[in-house]
Amino acid sequence: MTRRVLFGGVAAAMAAGALVTAVAWSDDSGDEVGRFAPEQLTAMFQEYGDTSGTWLGADRTASVPLSGDRTLWLFSDTFLGSPGEDGSRPRASGLISNSAIVQENGRLGRLHYGGIASDPAALVPSPAAGEFTWIGDGAAFGGRVQVLANSYRRSGAGPLDHKLTGTVLADFTESSLTPGPVRKLPLGDRISWGSEILSEGGRYYIYGTEGSGAMKFAHVARTSTPDLAGAWEFWTGGGWSATEADSARLLSGVGTNYGVRRVGDQYVLVTHENNLIFSADFVAYTADSPTGPFQGPHYLFRAPEVAQGNIVYDADLHLELSRKGRLLVSYNVNNLDEAVTYADASIYRPRFAEVTWPPAGTGRGPAAPQGLTAAVGGAGTASLAWQPVAGQGVSYEVYRRDVTAGQTHFVRLPDGPGAATTFRSEFLTDGHDYEFAVSAVSLRGESALSTAAAMRATVPPPDAPGVVEVRALPDGRVTVHWGQIPFVQLVKVFHRDVTGGQEKPAEAGAFPGVSATIGPLTHGHEYEITVVAVGGGGDSPPSRGVRVTPRVTPPPAPAMPTAEARPDGSVHLTWPAVAPDLTYQVFTREVGVADWGLPGPTGRTSFDTVPLRHGREYELAVAAVNSGGAGEKSLPIRIRAVVAAPAAAPERLRAEAELGSVELTWKPTGAEWYKISRRDLTAGETELAEDEIAVKGGSAVVHHLADGHEYEFAVAAVNDGGSGPRSATVRVRLPSAVPSKVSARSDRAGEVTVVWTEIRRGLTYRVQLRDTTAGEQWRTDPFPVTGARYQTALLTAGHRYEFRLQLPDGTLSATAATTVR
Repeated sequence: MTRRVLFGGVAAAMAAGALVTAVAWSDDSGDEVGRFAPEQLTAMFQEYGDTSGTWLGADRTASVPLSGDRTLWLFSDTFLGSPGEDGSRPRASGLISNSAIVQENGRLGRLHYGGIASDPAALVPSPAAGEFTWIGDGAAFGGRVQVLANSYRRSGAGPLDHKLTGTVLADFTESSLTPGPVRKLPLGDRISWGSEILSEGGRYYIYGTEGSGAMKFAHVARTSTPDLAGAWEFWTGGGWSATEADSARLLSGVGTNYGVRRVGDQYVLVTHENNLIFSADFVAYTADSPTGPFQGPHYLFRAPEVAQGNIVYDADLHLELSRKGRLLVSYNVNNLDEAVTYADASIYRPRFAEVTWPPAGTGRGPAAPQGLTAAVGGAGTASLAWQPVAGQGVSYEVYRRDVTAGQTHFVRLPDGPGAATTFRSEFLTDGHDYEFAVSAVSLRGESALSTAAAMRATVPPPDAPGVVEVRALPDGRVTVHWGQIPFVQLVKVFHRDVTGGQEKPAEAGAFPGVSATIGPLTHGHEYEITVVAVGGGGDSPPSRGVRVTPRVTPPPAPAMPTAEARPDGSVHLTWPAVAPDLTYQVFTREVGVADWGLPGPTGRTSFDTVPLRHGREYELAVAAVNSGGAGEKSLPIRIRAVVAAPAAAPERLRAEAELGSVELTWKPTGAEWYKISRRDLTAGETELAEDEIAVKGGSAVVHHLADGHEYEFAVAAVNDGGSGPRSATVRVRLPSAVPSKVSARSDRAGEVTVVWTEIRRGLTYRVQLRDTTAGEQWRTDPFPVTGARYQTALLTAGHRYEFRLQLPDGTLSATAATTVR
């Protein structure tokens, strides 16, 4: 099935403020520090969605281990804002196509995204206009985070209609997730690469997913080094090729994203069961190498959300967070009826489950069933029968494989026969060859599969849907109802604009169940609605057309707004909501000017004007808008625009040091721009020096600082009126880049090897040494050294030598000593 629902037409607006309150979760798993029970993580993200004010829900849920026991969580479609008082998702919630959160010490920190707080955008931007990017997976190495994302474009009006256009690679700095270059990789649009990135043996294995009809297949590529920007090789089924077109299918039934990790001496692939449409099962496959062959499936668990009418998808495996002897699996939840996901914001958030691994043995099962036969049944079904298996309490499970579609493994069918020895398999595809097998189940366990029985399906198209009912909603959308259609899992809904002279119906999407809400449609136009059933034998004839005319009355005028003059010359306007799901137009004119200017649109009940002319008096009014048009304006309010220098000093200035840089955060005063002042205490500077260039928002990263030096910082708000008072100062000392764990050893006569752990990669060191036995003074090796290893020879046997490293700024490391052989 397709990976996710994309809800179009949602304004990209977000609650003010780039930082969110961190949500903490305690780890009650005893001595397994950094490991989590599934209910802990599920609750943590639910709480974060309810309280952060920024991240309202998302899907994908990939985790990347970072240094310092931190975890980077990567998401695709991300709703922004806060839930309503009733737990619903406001219709005005912003939507960006990907985002990230860093978890540290059981706490979810701020939401990372692109753009600015007032106009957020995807963290990994789209490579081309009209496209969007969904996250694949990421990997951290050497202070960098590399993230693979797949680019898509919409291919239709339905919630599942999108088409892969390629794969991009984004580079970030691990310390601050500052985005670097985003490049489109030389890959095609057949495979969405990045379903999983597995680090193994100093290289990366990159798994991908190929969609082919209703089936999805796993692929794998590899790099020669831990760098996704390097050359890739693709598994051909028997070797490796530099040509992507040679990439061979590993197995069928994977999701767009899935997890692959080495567990013990096996490679474990965990995925949502995609050999069946809308399955509730999550399964695992095992192999002795990253390329397979994969054996299975092992059934792990069933997602309870499917029984509530939702869909589940996108499994991932979080081995670094798993408790001992268990696999921690995440998956995503959604609903194809957008009204459901808007009514309950908690649906569209990650869920976590864990399973014991390796699976516990179930004992010796009964004998495998014998005599299985498969014959074409009525209405395109398969009729199965087999001989009963001796024993008490025996039931049966039925497995199916679509040979024509390329399905590589048998899949267990839901709602099995129980103790019966006959079964009817539904939802077959016309002309496809199928294989069936049956197992017997008792208290002792499950038997092996029976000998397979084969058949070719003959499936007629379904009958046209019967009575179709439509109802116009007051917001321009139309709800369509139809009767239950046997052997059909999806229906297509079409609409034709009769008033607009449209001749060919337009598809509004494919939907499960017996109802769908489409639109909004054009106000006052008459539409003809038809429904087509989608079965294994093709599409049915369309239903009889039903006509409907959406009519939406423009909303009444809002109450008079309230206005507040801001120090930057803008005016902040607020007003009571007229009704849910409306947009508004804000009109502004200078007093004495007859005509109103062009209105400013907003999806909220507040609006900030552009900076107005200082000292001038203005009138402002608001009109509510729905699909029927704009209503009457409110009574206007008058206000005088004033531009003044900021009066308040920024508060809560905090500094977090990294090598060579400091990240500053503060509570904004309301101004847009700020200037940073600093002094180097270690260098003896006595006065704060103000930076010439101002920064936006409530955070900034100051670069090109000296490692190991102590600095003092202050921040002041600035605008056209000048600089405001400085904040209280904050002091911070940058980490030293002096290497740690310096050690020396003599493995051969006259030779010494010195090794150390680099704190900052890429530095050049000068090695100092002396013969303490001979009373020698320190001397410096004339050749500089890079990396973490130094070797010298021609030393005096039996003498004790000392070694130390000198950094470019003259700082010395700890001393290491050894006696030469």
